[in-house]
Amino acid sequence: MPMNIKNTLSSTAFVILACLALLNSPAAAHHGISGQFDLGQNVTVTGTVSRVRFVNPHAYVYFKVTNAAGEEEQWRCELRSASLLKRAGWSEEMFEIGSKITVSGSPDRRDPQTCFAQRITFENGRVVARRDTLDEAGQIVPGERSLKLEDGSPNLSGNWYEARGGIRGGGRPNTGRPRGGGSHGGPGGARPLRPPRYEMTEFGREESGKYSESVNPRLMCEPTNIVVDYNFDQMVNKIEQYHDKIIINYGFMDVVRTIHLGSDFPKTIESSLTGYSIGEWKGDTLIVTTKGFVPGFLRPPGGGGPAGAIRHGDQMIITEKFSVNEEGTELTREYTVEDPIYLVQPLTHFNKSQLTSSPFIRYDCEDLTEDKYGPGAEN
Repeated sequence: MPMNIKNTLSSTAFVILACLALLNSPAAAHHGISGQFDLGQNVTVTGTVSRVRFVNPHAYVYFKVTNAAGEEEQWRCELRSASLLKRAGWSEEMFEIGSKITVSGSPDRRDPQTCFAQRITFENGRVVARRDTLDEAGQIVPGERSLKLEDGSPNLSGNWYEARGGIRGGGRPNTGRPRGGGSHGGPGGARPLRPPRYEMTEFGREESGKYSESVNPRLMCEPTNIVVDYNFDQMVNKIEQYHDKIIINYGFMDVVRTIHLGSDFPKTIESSLTGYSIGEWKGDTLIVTTKGFVPGFLRPPGGGGPAGAIRHGDQMIITEKFSVNEEGTELTREYTVEDPIYLVQPLTHFNKSQLTSSPFIRYDCEDLTEDKYGPGAEN
């Protein structure tokens, strides 16, 4: 083989090997976070802040964690670059030394005490996502946050509430007969549409009159169901979004739901009030199916209306569709409730919630059953 051809082939091979080495180097991993971090896994760690470094190319928060063996570990989690953080209103003062934080994110592939921070919960309960923009008061600026997560899914995370002053115009039409002639409009307009009436089976109607207000689960500090509690009494809900799951923390009755992404129902489901939820993305819409409920109330006794309580059984299935508007500030949840034992036909309705900087606060209900229905209660 001529010497010049041999030298050319050797040079080409060297360049290829050098490129392959570069692709596997930390420099390449810097541009592709999946090289260093396993974005398919989630880790949540709570500890005490010991140090914070706002530097480029990445800032870090360091915190001490007590592990399962009772030993103290030093963790660090990667934030965005200091330049981007400062531009987004973040500051080192947010991470007060000695304060408690909970970091949720993705684990490092090699270092078990390093993570890629996706969301931080501070000691006062404030939750800030990686790409959130903050105002001078440190509150999240609605509409100035990432509309997509690193995996390309729409960003549902944040605090949401359904304003009673009305929902934004252009709402979807109600798929049923509204009660009370409710209407929808822009902010400051009429109340959101009430859901249509449940059309009960004969068995359902017989059951509806068997329950008095004294067994209303709300009076006993118990949730009712995942449909009505979602927007009850204008409470703020908190949504935490990860690669493999979405957690919805209801502001009413401290309901916590986990939506399992990219998985099927298990062979055996332990029945519960919230059921077992699985979800998948269809374009930019999250489709959630939930089953495995314990029998309960669709409407509690004393919950209003002439028909009294409305029951559901263990065959109930609820389908939900979650989507956000283009600005990322309005979350729509469409839901369908099916129960062949208690309902003649499925009921479909929707909620619209607004992104808010208001904090999520635990409900901490106090049981008033004895006060209202006990021997000393006034009638």
